[in-house]
Amino acid sequence: MLRIDKIMKERGISTQMLAEKMDVTPQYVSEIVNERKNITLSGLSKFADALQVPMAALMDGYHDLNDMDYSFKCPYCGSIIMVIRE
Repeated sequence: MLRIDKIMKERGISTQMLAEKMDVTPQYVSEIVNERKNITLSGLSKFADALQVPMAALMDGYHDLNDMDYSFKCPYCGSIIMVIRE
């Protein structure tokens, strides 16, 4: 469901490095990345900020449409949700 591990691998960021950026424990990062722990929207926002990506990029089914618009696939209904920045 989450793409955090994929983004970390693409950017060469370890669990330890991400944990330090977020001021959390490596165990917390690992639990979220491996989906052993639930995460809030606030938590997702912190991951997105630390990885410097839009929050939607953390979700499976994310489709980057262009620099201003992006979308992701809803994990519940399968619909593509488009987000437009103003």
